[in-house]
Amino acid sequence: MDYEHAIVKFEDGIGTLFCNGCGIIIAEGAQHEDREHYCTMCMSGNCKAKFKDGN
Repeated sequence: MDYEHAIVKFEDGIGTLFCNGCGIIIAEGAQHEDREHYCTMCMSGNCKAKFKDGN
């Protein structure tokens, strides 16, 4: 499946969903809605994490 908005990476058939704001792992699994996803810290505006590899 191709994603335009969600950041999902697959390894050994397992999908991992990443925060669009900071890049931390939000969830694992094969199916994720293709929209931007943000961790609770990014949504609150208090996230100090940095996007690790630019995608």
